[in-house]
Amino acid sequence: MNQHTRSSFDSVTRRRALAVGASAAVASTAGCSTVLNAIGNRIFEEVNLLNQLNQEVSGSIEVVDPEGETVLDTSFDVPSTESDGNSNIVAYADVWTTTGEYQVDLELADTVIAGTSELNQRFSITSTEEEIVAISIGSSDESEPIALRVGESFSDLGQMNETG
Repeated sequence: MNQHTRSSFDSVTRRRALAVGASAAVASTAGCSTVLNAIGNRIFEEVNLLNQLNQEVSGSIEVVDPEGETVLDTSFDVPSTESDGNSNIVAYADVWTTTGEYQVDLELADTVIAGTSELNQRFSITSTEEEIVAISIGSSDESEPIALRVGESFSDLGQMNETG
């Protein structure tokens, strides 16, 4: 396996996810995005899969960099939002190789959400040190059941979800 197909994988522990959730609730009532970002930045990596469904999802994801090299190619299992002891987030580090336009192809196995089971989308990374991607499986936006957002912080991703 060459360096462009290898990637760190972290399943976020339930304790870390609960800490983020609790902190998010507190920060949102206080309007404190700084606290939210600090906690989100400890959990999120460069590419993050968030399962918003009440069932586990599995599938495969491939990310191709601007040079046409595959930088992430793996299968995944993401626990549900109601999972005991497991987080509903799977994160991958060390994906970005350069700035530019990336392509993601995600396919769910045995799961269809609002008529779709895949995401094929191009997106731009302008800062390999700062930007993260969140892919929400079972997004609250019915027109976008699998949603991709790019941002530099946890609160950026939330703002993008609100504005579409």
